[in-house]
Parts: sequence; C-alpha cells; structure tokens
Amino acid sequence: MEFYLILAALLGVLIAAFAIQNATPVAVKFLVWEFQSSLAVIVILSLLAGMILIFLISLPGRLKRRKELYDKNKRIAELEKRLTELERMASSGQTTA
Repeated sequence: MEFYLILAALLGVLIAAFAIQNATPVAVKFLVWEFQSSLAVIVILSLLAGMILIFLISLPGRLKRRKELYDKNKRIAELEKRLTELERMASSGQTTA
C-alpha cells in the first residue's frame, strides 16, 4: 500500500513539474471551436481523453469475461451441491447394506 502512495506522490510531483515548465499558452483549433490554453493543460486533457477511449474500447470484453466468470462460478456451486448430495446418498447406502 505504501508503495502505491509513494508512486502516486512521485507521479504528482512529475505532473506538477511538467505543468510549470510548459505553461506557454497555445491556440487549439478543432472543427469550429478555437480556444487558448497552456500546453500542459492540452497535453493532460489529451492523455485523459486517450485513457477514457481505451476504457470504453475495453469495456465490452471486460463485461463478457465478468459474465463468463459469474456463469462458471454458478455452475461450480451447482456441481458442488450435487457432489454433496451424491456423497450423502453413498454414505447412507453403505450403512444400510
């Protein structure tokens, strides 16, 4: 846990240093929109947009795997219940014979 906190703090320091060193205003044009912002903000927003895009692209596969895991766990529970019943039947059959 501490490792992740140290890593997050280090990443925060690096992002802050990047933002301070790249505070130069730049003009951004996209289709009909045009605005000015610092270079660091543009780069960070582009990074976030890429992360969101990757998350959305990977979402269907993750949901499919989660459903498959749920179905398999349900099947395992059913088989374990059946095994318990068979073991109980086998043990009761041996004592009566």
